[in-house]
Amino acid sequence: MHLKSLTLRGFKSFAQPTTFQFEPGVTAIVGPNGSGKSNVVDALAWVMGEQGAKTLRGGKMEDVIFAGTSTRGPLGRAEVRLTIDNSDGALPIEYTEVTISRILFRNGSSEYAINGESCRLLDVQELLSDSGLGREMHVIVGQGQLDTVLRATPEDRRGFIEEAAGILKHRRRKERTLRKLDAMETNLTRLNDLAGEIRRQLKPLGRQAEVARQAQGIAAEVRDAKARLLADDVTRLRTELASLAKDESERHSERIVLQEQVEQKQLRIERLEHEQQGDELDAARRVTFALESSQSKLRGLFAQAQQRLTFLATQSEAPDQVSLTSRSAVDEAREEAHELAGLIPEREDAWRAAEQATRRAQQSLDAVDEHIQEQAELVSKHDLELSALRGRVDAAEQKRTTIAAELERRTQAVEQAETRAAAAQAELTAFEAESESAELPEGGLDGAYRAAQERETAADAGVDELRGTLHALEQEAAGLEARVSALARSLDQRDASGALLAESQPGIMGRVADHVRVREGYEAAVGAALGQFADALLVDTAEIAGSAVEDARDRDLGRLRAVIARAGSALEDAGRAPADAAKAPKAAPVIDGLVAVADVLLDAPAGVRGLLARSFVARDTAAAVRGAAELARAFAGGGFTVVTAEGDVLTEHTLSGGSGLAPSRIELTADLTEARRRMAEVETEVATAAAALAEQRELVARLKAESRAAYAELREADARLAEHARRRQQLVVRAEATRSEAERAATALAGVSGSEDEATEQAASAVRAFQEAESKPRPILDASQRDGLLAEVDQARSLEIEARLAFETAKERARAAESRSVAVAEQFEAERRAAEEAARRAVLRARQVARAERVAAALPDILDACDRSLSEARTQQQAAEQERARNSQELTLLRSEESEVRTRLQSLTELVHGAELKSYERKLQLSSLLERAGNELGLVEDVLVAEYGPDNGIPVERDGDPSQAQSENGATSSSVSPDPGNGVGTLEEQLAAELGLTEPASGDDDAAGEHAQADGVPAPTETGARQTIPFVRAEQERRLAKAERRLSELGRINPLALEEFAALEQRHKFLVEQLGDLTKTRADLRQIIEELDEHMQGIFAAAFEDTRAAFAEVFPILFPGGTGEIALTNPDELLTTGIEISVRPAGKKVERLSLLSGGERSLAAVALLVAIFQARPSPFYIMDEVEAALDDANLGRLLHVFERLRETSQLIVITHQKRTMEIADALYGVSMRRDGISAVVGQRLGAEA
Repeated sequence: MHLKSLTLRGFKSFAQPTTFQFEPGVTAIVGPNGSGKSNVVDALAWVMGEQGAKTLRGGKMEDVIFAGTSTRGPLGRAEVRLTIDNSDGALPIEYTEVTISRILFRNGSSEYAINGESCRLLDVQELLSDSGLGREMHVIVGQGQLDTVLRATPEDRRGFIEEAAGILKHRRRKERTLRKLDAMETNLTRLNDLAGEIRRQLKPLGRQAEVARQAQGIAAEVRDAKARLLADDVTRLRTELASLAKDESERHSERIVLQEQVEQKQLRIERLEHEQQGDELDAARRVTFALESSQSKLRGLFAQAQQRLTFLATQSEAPDQVSLTSRSAVDEAREEAHELAGLIPEREDAWRAAEQATRRAQQSLDAVDEHIQEQAELVSKHDLELSALRGRVDAAEQKRTTIAAELERRTQAVEQAETRAAAAQAELTAFEAESESAELPEGGLDGAYRAAQERETAADAGVDELRGTLHALEQEAAGLEARVSALARSLDQRDASGALLAESQPGIMGRVADHVRVREGYEAAVGAALGQFADALLVDTAEIAGSAVEDARDRDLGRLRAVIARAGSALEDAGRAPADAAKAPKAAPVIDGLVAVADVLLDAPAGVRGLLARSFVARDTAAAVRGAAELARAFAGGGFTVVTAEGDVLTEHTLSGGSGLAPSRIELTADLTEARRRMAEVETEVATAAAALAEQRELVARLKAESRAAYAELREADARLAEHARRRQQLVVRAEATRSEAERAATALAGVSGSEDEATEQAASAVRAFQEAESKPRPILDASQRDGLLAEVDQARSLEIEARLAFETAKERARAAESRSVAVAEQFEAERRAAEEAARRAVLRARQVARAERVAAALPDILDACDRSLSEARTQQQAAEQERARNSQELTLLRSEESEVRTRLQSLTELVHGAELKSYERKLQLSSLLERAGNELGLVEDVLVAEYGPDNGIPVERDGDPSQAQSENGATSSSVSPDPGNGVGTLEEQLAAELGLTEPASGDDDAAGEHAQADGVPAPTETGARQTIPFVRAEQERRLAKAERRLSELGRINPLALEEFAALEQRHKFLVEQLGDLTKTRADLRQIIEELDEHMQGIFAAAFEDTRAAFAEVFPILFPGGTGEIALTNPDELLTTGIEISVRPAGKKVERLSLLSGGERSLAAVALLVAIFQARPSPFYIMDEVEAALDDANLGRLLHVFERLRETSQLIVITHQKRTMEIADALYGVSMRRDGISAVVGQRLGAEA
């Protein structure tokens, strides 16, 4: 890796685009002070991410932009591009050449790019940090930085080593992690506060939710009835809309036919109108009008010709003018001018002779001058030829020497490149052989880790499923417990029967309902048949019953009812009249629609059976009425009872029923028995689920441990594979790069070899030419005749001037005479031209008369032709007008027919619009109903009609009505709710060990109930399967009114309590989960920080030891006989320790750096930097006048160190020292032009770059 090129555009003094091409080795940049050499160093630091304006020798960052000069204005931006050769893969990027660019605009905005792709400053710093190029820029040693290194604190010196070792990126990651950790602590505190506040709000809100839950059953019935009524309205409107749509479709078809007829007639009308508006008649009219206009113009022209003839005939000529100048005056003036002009040639000949004499003298002088000039040119040409030939000889010799040196260098370069290529290939071969023998991780670890992850995920899902099952079972158990408690309290009556039962008197068996078992579904009917005796005492004999009545009267316990268990007792026999006994049938009659109560009793004492001997059960009230009529005929004396499943009671003379019937003791007892049975089952299921959940959690913990172990092993294997792949790629790239370098060197060598003989031949040819030219004699310069010829020229020039004065005087006099002659002649000529003009006008009038006569003669024939054409045009116009009249008649007829069809279409359109308006009104009504359904019930049309439409039956209890089914559903929902006083607290205790989450016991059941009610489907109850009845709107309206009245009787409730409680509960659960995640994340971040600390300590320890060894090696080179070392200020704290420098030059007892001389201080700083460079080499280093304070001896030692550095790194040196320039492979000269802009000239090995 090395720098290939640096391009500056608008950066400081480099206003114009300037490119530096770098090669491996040493590149020296030289130039006078103030030329801009150090700006190159600033550009390198700036493009690699330097952010300090003072580091760049400026006050603010905008100072790096070219500020302008007296002859050139300032620029708006500065741009620097740095191209790096990455053939060895030192930079972690998949490019063999990396270009980093940075642009700064004058408004302060900045842009970074890597290979043309925009990026951040952090991306550039991260890319360079892996190669030891950090933000401290230790590889750039600028002016004055050596003293800064010595004056630096121990901690600052540590920073140089950290940057070279690549620790700074890990330190920045640690800083970012610490910032995240600080922010996380704040979030944890806030989450804990929120969770505590929510826990305090849950219990009172749970009590409000219990009150709202009691109204839920009735609200479900209201919702169901309202949904069925709305569904009926929607279905009716949909049917009407379908009918309207059908009528509208039929009318629309008829309307389309009429519309087509209208369009056809309109097309015909438009075609006729277009024909009437056509160009035929208009063209005929235009032709007629044009001919008439032409005829009129020709007639006017004929009249105008006649008038012109009359005018010209009457016009008279003006009288001739009198001439004032005579021909003799003109001749006299000309003769005088001729005489004076005759003197001019004589004077001119004299002047010409003098001029010829002067010219001859000048020609003689010019000839001598030309001869002298020719001799001077020959001398100059001879000297120039010798100089040119001497330059050719020098150039050819220099070229030959350069080519020879270049050939030798190229030969060495080829040998070195082939050596490096062979070494790189050998290293690659050895590495591949070592890789084949080494044991690399296999790919099965990835599959093992994925399998472990899948097992862990499946186990987690199992835990969630079991937790949900357990939670649901616990909620169901709590609900059943509450239901059992409520039913038990309902059955625990405090009356006379209860008091006697509490005393456990002999002969009192209990309550009647406790000893009666009824077929499922008939509890309400049997309870209604027993009536008040359902809660009565069941006693063995009539005597015991009598004693119990007496005891209740004596103790004032209230009314007492009793049923004698044994059939045929004396009291029963005494109570039956003989006549009734005689009339009683031997067996219960069989009547269609009626079932004897005795047939539905599964178990009952004989006395109870006797009490119900004449009781029957009917499906509904109508069947009961019909059955009562049959029983009246069967039981002539009456005494029968007919009951319905809803609890209506019908006797021979009475009928009681309706709504509001409280459940009988038999029903309550059956419900209590079923609830206790189900509660026992649920408790068993809860225990089973809890055990399964514990086992599953143990499995999850074990699988997580296995997953972490597999992940750690996979990471370790991936790290080894990545390191192996990186090393192999680096070796492959290096081998390819060295091979390519060897090929390029061989190609260059071949090119140079061919030109060596040519350069030798050119040098020999140049020497021969120079020797031949040098052997020729040098021309001699002779100027002795020039002085005499120069005197003759002066005398001839004086005579020429006198002759010319005489000539000019004669010419001027002749010019004046000529002017007078010309004036007289011009006056005479003007008078002559006036006479000629008069004659010309006379000729013109004659021509005009002739032209007018010709026009007057030709126009009659033309007028006749025009008259004939006009007649034909008028005939064509008349024919076109007749055709247009016929089209107008047809057009009138078509318009009448079109109007008739359009009237029919308009009438039909009005009908369609009326139907559309009616349909729109129905759609508005439908939309309003659907909006009500959406707003009030949350149902869309499809769900509303599908589940609540009039075609759907209404679910009811067997032989019952929907109101009872809905009320029982609501009662069930209320009964399973936990007690608000202790249910929440109990659940908190149950979940405290698991999640610390407070949830109501029946939260899931409530959610399920709400979902079922929201869909309008009552949840099935334990009372058995339901039947359905057809939809009757009047009954549903009464049902809705009844349910709304019952809901209003409940009083004021908080309808949002259930949702608020569920939301608050869910939020508390979410917060607890977040707390757990944050706690785990905090632990992970702390682990990352520990790992980073450990990693940085290891890297720094190794880098420091290597730097200390390198310093001990380099210092004696720069200070022969001297010693120096570096040490840690606090070896126990590798993350914060500083570095101290201790040096002792030979022959001195000084150890403090401040007591060293200027040169020694510079060498000590260089020793430290070079030690760092050797311990952790960087691809390149930039030195800015680091040897300025050194004498020749110390400079030699420093150059020896540079020679060692150039073997592993590229050096760019800013210098004024000639010896430093001599070790350079390439030289760049920087100068400041007069316009204040830096210019660059490059030179490599004596050849111009």
